[in-house]
Amino acid sequence: MYFSLRKTALLRAVSGLALGLSLAVGSLGAASAQQIGPQLRQRFLSDPLTETPRDSLLPEIPIERALSPLELSALEADLQALDQVAQQLFVNGFADEAFGLWLRSLRLRRAFGPVEEFNNIQRIAEIAWNAQRPVEVQLLTLRTREIWDTVQAALGLVPDELAAEDPADGSQPAQRLTSGDAASDVAVLEALAQTFITLRDVESSVEVYQQLIVLSDRQNIDTTIQEVDLAELHLSWFQFAEAADVYLALLTAAKASGNQQQQVAYLKPLIYSYQQANSLLNATKAQTELLALYQVQGEAEKLPVLLLAIAQNYRALNQPKNAVTYYRAAYSAAQSLDQFSVSAQVLKDLGALYSAIALNEQALGAYELLVPVEEQAYNTYGVMEAYDNIGQLQQRLGNTVEALQAFQQGLVAANQLGVREDYFIEQIEAISQP
Repeated sequence: MYFSLRKTALLRAVSGLALGLSLAVGSLGAASAQQIGPQLRQRFLSDPLTETPRDSLLPEIPIERALSPLELSALEADLQALDQVAQQLFVNGFADEAFGLWLRSLRLRRAFGPVEEFNNIQRIAEIAWNAQRPVEVQLLTLRTREIWDTVQAALGLVPDELAAEDPADGSQPAQRLTSGDAASDVAVLEALAQTFITLRDVESSVEVYQQLIVLSDRQNIDTTIQEVDLAELHLSWFQFAEAADVYLALLTAAKASGNQQQQVAYLKPLIYSYQQANSLLNATKAQTELLALYQVQGEAEKLPVLLLAIAQNYRALNQPKNAVTYYRAAYSAAQSLDQFSVSAQVLKDLGALYSAIALNEQALGAYELLVPVEEQAYNTYGVMEAYDNIGQLQQRLGNTVEALQAFQQGLVAANQLGVREDYFIEQIEAISQP
């Protein structure tokens, strides 16, 4: 009963600040951040710990000071109750009022420090994003960028003349964002980066990670985890060239330390990044390095697929001689390990490559080898396609009898599958005409 009365009192208390803020937000619809009214912007960004009159949930104190542990505990209880009211309003369809409470609560969270504020911004931002509330997301983004500016100044990550500038809107960012303790400062930046990710502000999150790496390096803290996170962030936003740069730096460090396990771990996403960025020559170089590591480590089972991938890149780069060399190596390795699907793909690619450069005899040899490989893999469709290609090549070479035999074999497979039967019958009839 007490808790219900407390929530009712809290709900009544928001009629001024929170409800007014929520109605203002709701009236803006899908307005851009630049169109958010200066009063709403200033109201949300201003520091509730220094403004007058103070929020009714904050204790009245005669002098400016940090809240005591007892005061913070009372405020925490009030904010939790406020959050539950907001959740109930949101579930019942009163989204404007709910977000008004959440925005008010976020402002008051500044009393608990930046990490606590970041954690709550992330939570509310996710709700706002899923509820398609662009104005709230933009307000939270503005606040988070404002904090980031203050953090950079506190950590000495920006020039003094920039650090001395006040925010353009006259707001007062929260102070005491950094502690001087390296581990705590790193934690602040990690929470800040994650907040930007939640807000889908990829440029800012990348910027934070870059500065996080700088800060960690200054303190002789291993930056590997942050660099991996940065690379994965680039990948998640399809920034493949940028991801490749980070993985290349990680690979270079792994080589310097002689850590082969790390080299393998970084080469894989580096190859993927190069492939997606269509930087095939760099991808091929990285694949060749990975190939050498697999050979040293005795991981023969991984060679066929990698050799095939290298061959395909050389083919795409219009380097048929190199492509054929790696295709042959891939075929040999795959056959020795009974990796029939890889063997089949090699022979298909070789047949198509030879046909494209008018080496019909070589193409014919590849497709003739393909038939037993597909049979070993119990791939009747692959057998049918192989006979089709053999028939076309034999016709091209003027070998009518051999072409007819190939199409007849293709028809047998087609009958088994119940597909393309008319096609093979047409080919057979065309060849059989006097």
